[in-house]
Amino acid sequence: MRARATAEQAGCSVCGVRSARVHSRYVRRLADSAVGHRRVVIELQVRRFRCGEGTCPQATFAEQVSGLTFRYG
Repeated sequence: MRARATAEQAGCSVCGVRSARVHSRYVRRLADSAVGHRRVVIELQVRRFRCGEGTCPQATFAEQVSGLTFRYG
């Protein structure tokens, strides 16, 4: 299954400031439990955003999809 996030903004994982400035995109492959005795893999296109807070040490951050993805997961 292929999917992509469609939110216009995402919040920085360090400072929480929301940004709409997209830095890049990449595909995450999420393995899920079997459905109908078949393995399910979700190819999720996510974006990296630039943090707009000048004092934040995090230059870019990846968007997270609530209930589906988490940092370093």
